[in-house]
Amino acid sequence: MKYKFIPVDDNLDKAIAFANTLDSNNIRNIQKIKQKPFYIETIDVVQKLQNEGWRLEGVAESRNKNRKVDFNYVQLQHPDFNVRNSNGKNEALASITIQNSCSGAKPLDMSLGAFRLVCSNGLVRMDNAEHTKIKHTEINYNKLPQLISELNNKALILSDEIERMRNTNMSVDDIKKFAYDAAKLRFGSEVKEDHIENLLKLNRIEDEGTDVWKVFNRIQENLTMSVRDMRQDFQLNKELFGMANQLILN
Repeated sequence: MKYKFIPVDDNLDKAIAFANTLDSNNIRNIQKIKQKPFYIETIDVVQKLQNEGWRLEGVAESRNKNRKVDFNYVQLQHPDFNVRNSNGKNEALASITIQNSCSGAKPLDMSLGAFRLVCSNGLVRMDNAEHTKIKHTEINYNKLPQLISELNNKALILSDEIERMRNTNMSVDDIKKFAYDAAKLRFGSEVKEDHIENLLKLNRIEDEGTDVWKVFNRIQENLTMSVRDMRQDFQLNKELFGMANQLILN
């Protein structure tokens, strides 16, 4: 993908240095963007999450057509909310991705997902299993501790859902249908057989298998590999995980 998160190793000063709009003074005085009266700063949310054991792993920003930064993003992981493989080693960690508009015109979005620890040159993402939208109001700012506590509970549920995916096998026909439905998310009604084959392509031995978790991750990586827009990528991940979750509920 064209964009990437810059690693900051749980260091707030480094985070602000690489993503200047995490500092509201930069938004107001440098970007010249007017903010809502009760703007909820991303950095405040990050600090509250850090107090709950979440580690700040990376930051990013996106720009609008006028070259002003319009959104900032942060990613956090929690070492205690994990999924282990058959050898007892961590396969995935719970992850929270925050996207926040610099003006507060759109709600702050906290998306819960997971990072898979399987790639030698980095992490393979699976984001946005659950997300919480928080409008920039005084009431919502005061509710942040409650919302963060709810995310911690959802992280435990997510670990259980992933475990169920690992224990649910799919038939060949079900796998092809899942790939077809996933392709529709990206290509609409113009899905071709090549799209389905490309989505099911095996990129690493860890993803070989027919259980929902492995099939999901093959499709997820191939579906989002060439996506250049961060918000589009988040949306695809949310919809795809929702489809995978339905497979273990049926």
